[in-house]
Amino acid sequence: MGFRIEIIEGHDPSSYFWFRPVIIKESGKILWNEVVELDEEFSIEEGDIKCFLSYFLYKYFDKNLTYNKRRYEYYLGYISEFEWYLTHNFYTYNVLTKIVKEIDEVASLLESDYNNTRLDDIKKNYSIFYMCYPGDIDYINRDDTAIQKHISVVIDFYHRFTKRITKMMENNKNTTVISIMGP
Repeated sequence: MGFRIEIIEGHDPSSYFWFRPVIIKESGKILWNEVVELDEEFSIEEGDIKCFLSYFLYKYFDKNLTYNKRRYEYYLGYISEFEWYLTHNFYTYNVLTKIVKEIDEVASLLESDYNNTRLDDIKKNYSIFYMCYPGDIDYINRDDTAIQKHISVVIDFYHRFTKRITKMMENNKNTTVISIMGP
């Protein structure tokens, strides 16, 4: 089997981001104990998030969403931006549906028109180190064509990610919010 970017079912406590549907208690500050995490969860390694999903997570992070505005961490106070480390970043199902749509469009463009200028900002963080095994000659040489040569790995990841996040939303109709939390 070829190289695949992992999507791990369940909770991986090391350097992984966690995707989990949540119910948020309606009070003032949102502290850890006010976020009810539902059972379903999957994890994606931090480097894979940075390379392949951070563009979308930052683009679609709604700092004006009430839940995001009310996030509070002791010693930090209120958190208004996407937070990489150990803080809930809330995304509504409506926003996640937009992310899924754009990622599917990007995957299609990567496959059919890799050099399309619309992809420039998205591909900016791509790294061959997250697209093939360390023994692969492209991993060692890192020439300009290596990423394009291995782009099917990213396309496959995008398809699996959009299916997985869509399934999570379908499985958890008792909420409309998913928390994405970094390591």
